[in-house]
Order: sequence, then C-alpha cells, then structure tokens
Amino acid sequence: MTIRQQGAARRHVAHWTWRATCVAALAASLGALSACNDSTAAQQAEAPPRQASLQPAGQGLVRLEPAAVKMLTIDTVAPANGTQLAWAPAQVAFVEDRTAAVAVPVAARVVSVQAHVGDVVKAGDVLATLVSPDALRTRHELAAARGARDVAAVEAQRQQTMMDKGVGTDVEWRAAQARLRESGQELSRASGTVALLGSGDGDRIVLRASRAGVIAERRAQVGAALDAGAVVFTIGDPGAMNIIAQVFESDLQGIRSGSPVQIEVQQLPQPLSGKVRYMGATLDKDSRRASVVIDLDQQSPALRAGMQVRVGVQTTATRDLMIPVTAVLIKDESRSVVFVQRSDTEFEARSVQLGRPAHGMVPVIGGLQPGDRIVVRGGLLLDGAANQLL
Repeated sequence: MTIRQQGAARRHVAHWTWRATCVAALAASLGALSACNDSTAAQQAEAPPRQASLQPAGQGLVRLEPAAVKMLTIDTVAPANGTQLAWAPAQVAFVEDRTAAVAVPVAARVVSVQAHVGDVVKAGDVLATLVSPDALRTRHELAAARGARDVAAVEAQRQQTMMDKGVGTDVEWRAAQARLRESGQELSRASGTVALLGSGDGDRIVLRASRAGVIAERRAQVGAALDAGAVVFTIGDPGAMNIIAQVFESDLQGIRSGSPVQIEVQQLPQPLSGKVRYMGATLDKDSRRASVVIDLDQQSPALRAGMQVRVGVQTTATRDLMIPVTAVLIKDESRSVVFVQRSDTEFEARSVQLGRPAHGMVPVIGGLQPGDRIVVRGGLLLDGAANQLL
C-alpha cells in the first residue's frame, strides 16, 4: 500500500469515529430530556389541583370566593314610594325681607366713602358723601317755590281784605285764591323732591344707613359718577340668613314647600337643617336649574353671605325604581345587565329595562323588584368571571 493510500485510510477511519461519537452524545441528551419530562409529569401528577376563584353555579349564575365578594359594593333597591335626597350646590344669602338698599336719588359723583363691606352700622350712620348739580337745582327750586307761595299768600290775604271792605272784585279774589293753591302744590312737590335727597345742603348729598345691620355690598369708589337710582350700598341683617340652592329641573317635581333640607357647610362639623320656603318660577336656560330658597331651622353665627354650601333636598320618589348608573353593564351594545345577589357568593346576571339616566341615577322600568340586592360597584369583576365560564 502506498503512502497516499495509507493517509486516505486513516482519514476514513477518523471520520466514522467522529460520527459515532456525535450519535452517542445525542442519544445521551435525549435520554436526559426524557428523564426530565418524566420527572415534571410525575410532579404535576402528584401536585393537587389549584382551586379556582370562580366556579360555575348553574344557569345564569356566577359564584365567587368570599374574598372576592369583599371587592364588590352591594346595595338594596329602594321602594319607589320612598323618599330620597336631591343634592344641589347652594349659597348663603341674606333674607330678602331683612335687607335694605341705599341708592342715589339723583345723578351725582362720590367725594368720600365712610363705610365698607363688613362694617356693622346703625340706622342713620353716614355711609358716603356725594356732590350733585341736580341736588343744588332742586334745593333752589324749593326756595323759589317757598317764596312764590309766600307772595301768593300775601296777595290772597289782600284780596280778601278788599272784599271785606267792599272795594274788591270777585274775579281778582278768585284769581288770588287760585295762585295760592298752585304755589302751595308746587311747594309740596319741591319739598318732596328735596326730602328724597336726604341730608346735606347746597350740592352735597349725605347717604345714611336706613337700618341697622352689616354692609353686604358696596358699589362705588371715590370719584365715581353715578346715575339716578344707582344702588351704592346693601345692608343686611346678619341674624337673618337663608340658603339659595340651584336644583336640577328633573328634581323639581318631587320638591314641595316645606320639604326637609340637609345643609352641609364645610366650616361646620355637623350639617344644618332647614325647609323649602319657595321655588323659583324660571329655569336657567344653560344649566337647566331653578332657584330654591331654604329657610334655616336655626341661625348659625358661622354663616356668612356668599358662602358656598351643599344641600340635600328631600324629594318624593317617582313611580319608577331608581338605581345608580354604576350598577348597569351594557352587553352586545344594546342589552342592559345588572348583577343580582342570590346568596352570599352567588350572583345572577339579569337583563333590565331602563329609562333615561339623570344625575348618576337611572329609573328601572322592568327587571328588578324592591328589596333586590344588586352590585352597584365591581360588576366588571363578575362580568369577567362569567366570560371565563363560557
């Protein structure tokens, strides 16, 4: 055998030796993998089955473990003939009959202000001083009317004396009497106009408090020009407060005069109580709310005009059952479903017919009865559990 033939023979033997080694290694790996799988299968067979958190409980029912039930909020459907609270934002205000407005009698300009919002005043206290050309003219008219009346009185007396002596004429006497009446009427008119100006003289007008109380509003600054009739100050009685609530249109039908009211004031630890005095006759076109005036059962010194509060007005329930909108799930884009509790851990997915929702509540036309226990929060948990059982 030549040297080349011997080299080829050695290479052939080495090749088959390498293949045999690879096959042996692969067989050993497969054996180890098979043993691992057998061990895992044995462990799975020996391990007890894990208990599920939900179990099928019959047609249309879902059963949860007690721990999962604690995650739900469950409430009872109230009877339709009961009462409920209609909550609304409100504001503290002075009782209208116990307030007074101080207005400008004629066009004027403010020269000084002696009272400010929050000041406690007595009747007759000076609030502000104004200057007005119209006031000066009015007072001059009064002086002229008084002089004209005095002249007319003297002339009427002279004509009466002449008539008594028989030298006067009836026509002149009657004319003098007519001028006296006219001048008297003009003097009365001028006196009344000056009386509206209040105290002061010349072109000065002094505004005074018409009643005791606290300055609730002030609408003028020094130098401001005011039209006749403009309200400069509003004086309210701090011991006479009421509440003005803005109630939704849909809640008004269940409210009556005298309906009990609960008033929550952030600054007070306990709510106040009151009763509906009257309801406004018009609705705000944007908010669809109407004003409801509430009288307090007892005045509180902590209340201030303008405070924002929250009121719950007791209303008579409608003929439909009412449930929270959070209790309703929409299925198949058209079907409304509510989960009803059948036992401590069992719940039924029940289809219901609903009306139009308003303020977080929706009327139930069919599908529920008073006393039913329904899931008002957490229904998605039950819905997901039901889907897993399908």
